[in-house]
Amino acid sequence: MERQHSRRRRSARTQEPALAQPVASRQSPRPLLTWSLIACLLVALTYFSRPLTHLPWTSRIAPLPGRPQRDPAAEGRPRMALHPEDHVSRPPATQHLDWRITSAPRRPDGVLKQVYLINDLFPGPTIEARSGDSLLITVTNAVEGDSIALHWHGIHVASAMDGAAGVSQCPILPGGQFVYNVTIPADQSGTFWYHAHSGVSRGDGLYGGLVVHAPTAKSTVRGLLSPGRGDAQRFNYQKELLLLIGDWYHRPAKDVLAWYKLPGSFANEPVPDSMLVNGVGHFDCAMAVPARPVDCIEQLANTSFLDLDPDTAYRIRVVNTGALAGLSLVFGQNHIDLIQVDSVDVKRSQQEDVNSAGILYPGQRMDFVLHASPQHEPSTMMVQLDQGCFKYMNPALTPDQTFPIHYRSASISSEAQVSAPTVRNHINVENVPSSPSILMNLPPRAQQTHVVYTKIQKMARNHNIPEGYFNQTTWKPQNDPPTPLIGLPRVRWDSNQLALSTGSEAAWVDLVVNNLDEGPHPFHLHGHHFYILTVQQASYGWGSYDPFSDPYPPGQEPDMENESETPEAIDPNFQPYDLSRAALRDTVQIPSRGYAVLRFRADNPGVWLFHCHILWHLATGMAMLVDVMGDPTGQVAHDNSTAASGLCPV
Repeated sequence: MERQHSRRRRSARTQEPALAQPVASRQSPRPLLTWSLIACLLVALTYFSRPLTHLPWTSRIAPLPGRPQRDPAAEGRPRMALHPEDHVSRPPATQHLDWRITSAPRRPDGVLKQVYLINDLFPGPTIEARSGDSLLITVTNAVEGDSIALHWHGIHVASAMDGAAGVSQCPILPGGQFVYNVTIPADQSGTFWYHAHSGVSRGDGLYGGLVVHAPTAKSTVRGLLSPGRGDAQRFNYQKELLLLIGDWYHRPAKDVLAWYKLPGSFANEPVPDSMLVNGVGHFDCAMAVPARPVDCIEQLANTSFLDLDPDTAYRIRVVNTGALAGLSLVFGQNHIDLIQVDSVDVKRSQQEDVNSAGILYPGQRMDFVLHASPQHEPSTMMVQLDQGCFKYMNPALTPDQTFPIHYRSASISSEAQVSAPTVRNHINVENVPSSPSILMNLPPRAQQTHVVYTKIQKMARNHNIPEGYFNQTTWKPQNDPPTPLIGLPRVRWDSNQLALSTGSEAAWVDLVVNNLDEGPHPFHLHGHHFYILTVQQASYGWGSYDPFSDPYPPGQEPDMENESETPEAIDPNFQPYDLSRAALRDTVQIPSRGYAVLRFRADNPGVWLFHCHILWHLATGMAMLVDVMGDPTGQVAHDNSTAASGLCPV
């Protein structure tokens, strides 16, 4: 018994620490938990009472000690002040240009990104020419791993020089070289631009300005510009300035496209992070999205290109170089006079004190005369990105940004506040018709009519990856054989090539484009301009128009007492469109569930792309082809020399 008792006592002693430890652990957490909760509350109150710039993730993107706060790439930008005096009085000439395309890290808005450079410039060099000039541009691709092609947006070039990869040429391979022979028609002048037309290189900065000055006296062929005095005298300005404005993504364009092509994007176009004006911008580093940290420094945008001479009227040439968003401009103390859209004269506005114009969609251009502010007061220019195409919020983006305008004679204080201007009177660029002299060339009827339907589709058979379609065909470059379409008979084109043929002779063509999509699209036609006869959006339903079955266009119905009669039965000369309001353009915005009727003279032989100019939509197939003046049987190619150019794989 004693032995058993002692054994139990020893057992009890050995268990005491084990029993005491849990008891102590149950008692100690109560004050510890209380103090932990109080500490968490204090930390939370401290964080949420601070401005956003003091949140902990900003340490990843805050300026590092000793880093320069200036814009280090200010010297690596092209000239934006133009010199028409060098071109308007001389005869047509041939310009020889040598371009070497590379890529390097730059901070356009303070965020480090790999961008394309042409002769070490971003954006690329500004080309100035006159009507009738020839540009011989030798392009060397020194970018590793990227093939390149350049398109001359808005210029009616020969089809073989259009620069659309897969259509007019094979892209220039790394280490390769190609000579573009861009002959500017004698009847074309205005604001144009060039940009990459292979892959999504345009989204990483491969673009630049192209300005064609009208000579002081010339004859016209197609009536794109009326003859007479030089533009400076016609529009009453003294100097010219080019502004390349567009949205900007901080991620490489290939990564942005890869995200868009995920089924989880649900075809929501990626919203940009910033905007650039002539290759510069300002990004608030504190607004970077924590999930996508960036290498960012706070830097002031070098906007010296907006320092103007007093008592001087400027012709401002604006190009929307963006990948997605349209834009509008608002000026503070200045007023503007819109004179051209897409390089074509427009009907002048009768409004007074206009200080705002837009919306200008990707690929479009507008020219206006900027008149000096009273007493040379410092003014501002605000760029507003159109948020109608943004399907989700990107907190990093500041969609409205204001830039200072100073007059060189005025004393400028570095502490001066830049305030956003207010709209006094606005010009809706979409509703501005061309000038009466331009509309004189528009015939009352077309010789052909073609109808197409377009939409972004997400289909299970394609794993719900968004793809752009025209008439159930999504465009991809010809694969078998990998030959540009102008070098291949049409009967050998594969099933990804939807094309309408206008016949072997020049003809006036009506193209009815029905947008069945939930969002709008800016469509661009290569090699031609077209007259926009009407653009309509349905208040309900699909809003489509088929001229072969509908007696009149939706939204254009005439007033008739007897609805069973057709308009032509009442009036044989019935015209469903108001031709006095037509606009000659090369890019048109077609609203969601709406349609547009475009009339153009198909007289530039070749194979031409008609596509959405939103970069992500073109990259996923929203394009079709127009075969102009080709072999009606499809047995003969337009240009067999393209396959032998040395660019295409053997």
